[in-house]
Amino acid sequence: MSLTPRFSPWTAFSLAAVLLFAGCGGDSEDEATPASESPRPMAGMFTYMADAGTFTDCVTGDRVPVAHEGDNAALERAYLSVSPAPAAPILIAVDGFIADRPAMEGNKKVKSLVVERFLNAWPGETCQSSTVETPLANTYWKLISVAGDTVGTHTDQREVHMLLELAESQVRGFAGCNQFFGSYETGDGALKFGQLASTMAMCPYIDDESALFRALEQISAYEILGESLELRGEDGTVIRFHAVYLE
Repeated sequence: MSLTPRFSPWTAFSLAAVLLFAGCGGDSEDEATPASESPRPMAGMFTYMADAGTFTDCVTGDRVPVAHEGDNAALERAYLSVSPAPAAPILIAVDGFIADRPAMEGNKKVKSLVVERFLNAWPGETCQSSTVETPLANTYWKLISVAGDTVGTHTDQREVHMLLELAESQVRGFAGCNQFFGSYETGDGALKFGQLASTMAMCPYIDDESALFRALEQISAYEILGESLELRGEDGTVIRFHAVYLE
């Protein structure tokens, strides 16, 4: 198996880098672009309702509206695809800047976030939790969603999960009906599963299990923020997990 890491903007600009950048002031040597409108990595909690987005900066705590320009449409689409409820706060990462923009009502201007480039959204994380460092291996990862479809645990079913064991690069877990196991390779943000095998039990959730196996076969990269794991496939599929700490 060959491992081909995919570039991840959030990995390149982690929350630690965002904090460091803010401490440095973010001055630009480009005289043609005001420093205040020079895009920089930003992370914060985003909420969206009634065609209006609000951003609370993780670094400064400032709460501002989000301008309807730049990559805002991509941000809104991502939010709607992962938000568990209307107006639920979601941690996001963007390249952007704060600038004066027309208010939703009236003729005045207000400080607003202009999203130059949307990077990622992390449901279930907060500014505080995102600083936690969760290892990929030897962590119990509970499945949250596959290709945007939320995965719940039925009353007659164990929760779907996986564990990547560090010692022998083996993965094992429960896929919904069956136990599964196999090998994996990882390095520099890349992740590739070998051929997965499973037990052969049948149950009402076998179609969901098959969809998970097909998605895992396509995985080529991963990213961890806080206690959240995101697996990405070459076909654009995204699988999300959340760390669970067992007693």
